[in-house]
Amino acid sequence: MKTELTLNVLQTMSAQEYEDIRAAGSDERRELTHAVMRELDAPDNWMMNGEYGSEFGGFFPVQVRFTPAHER
Repeated sequence: MKTELTLNVLQTMSAQEYEDIRAAGSDERRELTHAVMRELDAPDNWMMNGEYGSEFGGFFPVQVRFTPAHER
């Protein structure tokens, strides 16, 4: 059974736990990224785009790009 990635769980995870999720594969990383994105407030008319592979460099377990609407 997988742990639901709530805000409380995200706040209590260690750096190694984030790295373990990244290493577990793309499905797990996507779930982690979506869990983080649910907790973020983007400015009005801005878009959030999560990294699922290495499109933004792939250096971090979670990486989210914020883009103003006029740059979509």
